[in-house]
Amino acid sequence: MGVFSVCTLGGELVIVTGFRWVLGTYHGAMNELFSSYGSFVAHKPFLPMIIGLLLFGGLSVGLVRRKTETDLEKLWVEHDSRVVDERIFFNERFGGIPRKEFVTISSSSSPDGQLDLKKSMDALTFALDPIYSNLSMEHSVGNSTIILTNTDFCERPFVPTTLKPGTNPLVDKNWGSWGLQFLSTCSIMWAYQFKLNASYALPTGWGIDQLPCNKLTPMDCFKEGGDIDYPDALKELEKPLPDLHNLTGVTLIDLIVGFANLESSPVHCFSLLEANISALMAANNMSNATIPQILNDVDSVMKLAFTWGYRWRKSYSDMNSNAEILDHFNSAIEFGRHKSPNPADAQTVQCVMQKLPCCVAWFGVHIPLLTAFGGVQFDPSGKNITQIETIRWGANNFHQDHPLFAEYIDQRLGTAVDPTEREVLVKDWEEVMINHLLPLWDRAMNSSFAPNDTNADLQLDFGMWRSSEDIIADASKAPVWQLIVSVVLVSIYGFLAFVNFRDPVHSHAMLALTGMGVVAFAVIAGFGLTALCGISFSPLAGSVVPFLALGLGIDDVFVLVTILRNYLEDPQLKGRNGSRVPDVEMQLTVALAGPSVVLTTFSVLASFLISSVNPMPVSQWFCWQMGITAAIHTLGMLLIFVPFMALDARRTKAEVNDPVLWVIFGWHPKGWVKQEEKQSAQAMEEEPFDVSEMIFQENEGSSTLSRWVATYYGPLFESNVFKISVVIVFAAILASMAFLGFHKVSHGLNLSDVTLTGSYQNTFAKITEQKFLSYDLWIVTRDINLPQQQSNIIEIYEAIQNLTEWAPSQPGVFELSFLGNFYLWNNASTGIGWPLPANQTFYDYENIWSSFPLGLVSLPDIYCEDAVTLKPLSCFVDVNAPGYQPNPNFRIGASKAAMFAQNLGAAVGPNLAVMKTTRQTVDGINAKLGTNLAYMYGYTFLFFEQYLHSSHDLYMVVGLALVGVFVAVLIFQFSITISLLIAAVLLMVDLEVYGFIYLIGAKLNSLSLVNLGIVIGMASELTYLARSFLVVDGTRNYRVRKALEWTFEPLLQGFGTQFVATLPLLFLKYHAFRLYYFGMFTIMGVLAFLNGFVLLPVLLSWFGPPPLPHITNKCGGDEKKGVCQDSKDTAPVSPVHSGKSPMIPPPKAAAV
Repeated sequence: MGVFSVCTLGGELVIVTGFRWVLGTYHGAMNELFSSYGSFVAHKPFLPMIIGLLLFGGLSVGLVRRKTETDLEKLWVEHDSRVVDERIFFNERFGGIPRKEFVTISSSSSPDGQLDLKKSMDALTFALDPIYSNLSMEHSVGNSTIILTNTDFCERPFVPTTLKPGTNPLVDKNWGSWGLQFLSTCSIMWAYQFKLNASYALPTGWGIDQLPCNKLTPMDCFKEGGDIDYPDALKELEKPLPDLHNLTGVTLIDLIVGFANLESSPVHCFSLLEANISALMAANNMSNATIPQILNDVDSVMKLAFTWGYRWRKSYSDMNSNAEILDHFNSAIEFGRHKSPNPADAQTVQCVMQKLPCCVAWFGVHIPLLTAFGGVQFDPSGKNITQIETIRWGANNFHQDHPLFAEYIDQRLGTAVDPTEREVLVKDWEEVMINHLLPLWDRAMNSSFAPNDTNADLQLDFGMWRSSEDIIADASKAPVWQLIVSVVLVSIYGFLAFVNFRDPVHSHAMLALTGMGVVAFAVIAGFGLTALCGISFSPLAGSVVPFLALGLGIDDVFVLVTILRNYLEDPQLKGRNGSRVPDVEMQLTVALAGPSVVLTTFSVLASFLISSVNPMPVSQWFCWQMGITAAIHTLGMLLIFVPFMALDARRTKAEVNDPVLWVIFGWHPKGWVKQEEKQSAQAMEEEPFDVSEMIFQENEGSSTLSRWVATYYGPLFESNVFKISVVIVFAAILASMAFLGFHKVSHGLNLSDVTLTGSYQNTFAKITEQKFLSYDLWIVTRDINLPQQQSNIIEIYEAIQNLTEWAPSQPGVFELSFLGNFYLWNNASTGIGWPLPANQTFYDYENIWSSFPLGLVSLPDIYCEDAVTLKPLSCFVDVNAPGYQPNPNFRIGASKAAMFAQNLGAAVGPNLAVMKTTRQTVDGINAKLGTNLAYMYGYTFLFFEQYLHSSHDLYMVVGLALVGVFVAVLIFQFSITISLLIAAVLLMVDLEVYGFIYLIGAKLNSLSLVNLGIVIGMASELTYLARSFLVVDGTRNYRVRKALEWTFEPLLQGFGTQFVATLPLLFLKYHAFRLYYFGMFTIMGVLAFLNGFVLLPVLLSWFGPPPLPHITNKCGGDEKKGVCQDSKDTAPVSPVHSGKSPMIPPPKAAAV
């Protein structure tokens, strides 16, 4: 047993001895590396400096490749989620989400009260009418100028050939409009017995040049809806006619349809039409075979035209109160709840015939009425609206990459337009609309919204699709004056910290200012390398990265200059080294500070690179840019700034005054003795220099702050009462902040948070977020055999419609879909039911359907391609167009159907709920069918996907960052205990910052999530304290006091420079930058400093590891587990010191 114990003890001794040998050898090599570099730079400073300057200059040239990204989707849609592939599929087929434009009207005096509906709808009409009737812009194509208007950019049905103007249908192929004109003339003549002249009929050559844009307004419920963007040609159909017998209020289209269906009519106008067409055919030697199809087409156009327009709707101008208008809305909604599920059984005919209160678009489909209302309140039943606080107009303009728009704009301009030019065109048009609406929003004189004007009590707000891109572009601009202020403040801080008017020789203000220049150069070079790597610049790159990089970089300058200053002022070194070459001083400075600077960089780099696993591009690019800039900064410190330090040390040893003080004190101080004489006198007295002597751990300084630390603050850590109190206080802070972080911090980032306060974007974002709860989502069918999947697609539509919490009763998903539209037309024109045969017949009917207005309305919702080559084809199959040739391989490759989801708003919770519910519904049907038939898509899925796993991302980012810092500390300190203590303290800092997110009013999103990851790296500068603890011998309490004495001042100055450098962030225009960067990083700095210099010393005094093996043992062998025992006869407090004392480079062979 005894032998076993001895063997065991012997084995433990071997392991411990071996570990300490490895530890000593490792640190010996590390110190030898850095001290050798310090010696090299002391003798040859210009070589690394020139290399560094050339390298940085070359990298800076990369800025010519700088690319700024302003596309909201590219910035704010996650990389690694299912929505990425869904977005790619959607964008390749439909270009992207339509460019949405909005105008809202609310009460300026009572924004939360009932809006004056009549007055607000008049105001909305006043604001919108010029957009459709007057606004235009010029675009040059070659030597000609083309006038473009809103009809060139809005989503709208194109006019098919059959409805265009023309007098000769044999040539113009406009049988639909020509036939309708013939029927109007015939009906007028025979119904009124030739008593009315031809001016009541449609004029000769009548046809339609353009159809209305797709839009949403509450005015669509009333006759006044026709006052906006309803072409004159369509208004001709609603021309009022004199009373006919006992019929009053008859319009032209009513007469045409009624007379055509009147069996007892003395003449059948369709028969006359057939005879007329036959005569035309015969006169031109043409076959009569097409006449039945022509007559059928005319009949279809007539029936559809009957459901168009606003003639049958009530006028809100005739209503006497808000209550009457609200009752009209409620009646329309209730009527819509009882619509037939059969898409062929449209309610519009009932609406027209019975003049019911229906809210439908100009072509007869229900509008999503609740989407037009904001701040809606209901009665207890939840069915009847009792209050509307705001109304809005919404319109979809074509996305610039939508195939239909690309096809149209090429034809409109007569030339091929590339994607970049199309994007410029749509943005230019939106700027025209913005310029029209801005005076109304700003209450300019004669805008009708000015004080004392007609609409002075109303507030107009608006947002265009480019509005968010304008915000991003503006935020991406470097805030020049704030950057200048930051540089000036840091320069003043550095000047005051290192200037010495009493001893100008030992003043280092110029060196500190030079460090400022090196840091700035590193930021520029880092940006250049970022651009060379193809990383796009975002708003964070221009508005945040320079400040943070400056704050982090200048911290290292302060540490390096402080250490060098202390060695240059050390009387023991002065007495030993009389040479002008600062070999010893640079060895000691670089040996002590070099590993810490590199360690800090590795920690910061690790935290940024690890935080970049967050899949949000705007955050990911920010992390890459900060990580690259941090790495370049360290190269700048080693290659450029350290050589400048060597030159400044030469100046000091040559007793030349600090250059910034030459104007005051001249070149040399008073009483200066030539260096040659002083050096020769000292050279005779020099003794051999041994850097491992213990005396160099006791070097002195004269800083007031370090004297205070040594005299008052450091001794506090001798008291267990003080240390226990510290632990209790920090435990309470940790517990309270952790509770707030995990239980109170909400998720999200609203548009109003990132817009400029007081801008039109900001006011629009606020009212939209606060008042409007409905947004459109899409059910997107994938690359499938659509005719064969009709029933399955309908099953998905119906399943989504049954989600009554989200799906409104009107309009129904099926009703809005292209299939519902397709079935409605087929039933009206051919009487065929649904679903249609799953063969070529489907596409035969589809081609005819897409040539008529009802089909053309749905064309933006389908994508067409060649079934063999898979190349895109035009969905606008105009069978009456000259030269038309059918493509036997034509097929619909994808489709989208809208659901105007209700009860959403800007809150994260409802948006996540609708995402989960609708996805589960569609995915469940896909799984049942065994095919990936469809998926859900839309704004909600793009921008709220991140919150499905934001908590998981937070834990992963913070956890990996802690692991990265732990490994970095372990590599450079080679102490598991120190690595664990540092990681524990950094985790505490992170949890405390997490709690403060709630207190400052921030939320958990990609910005704050990444910040919580990089806090780990940015707070790791407290490793300076831990390293100083390792290079001092003595009791734990003594080593803590000495480490505080050495590191408190430079790191306090570092925190000060970080605060000063980022202070101008407080004056940035955008609240999000102030909140998430100045606010969070200032809190991080304070908490990191407190944890690092109050809590960490306590932990080190209790659990700190032994000093590094090569540090001379001050205990004379009285050790316990490698750590000196605390006792009354501990080593005396060292003389005060103004910064870090050296980590002594070891002798050539480290002692074990």
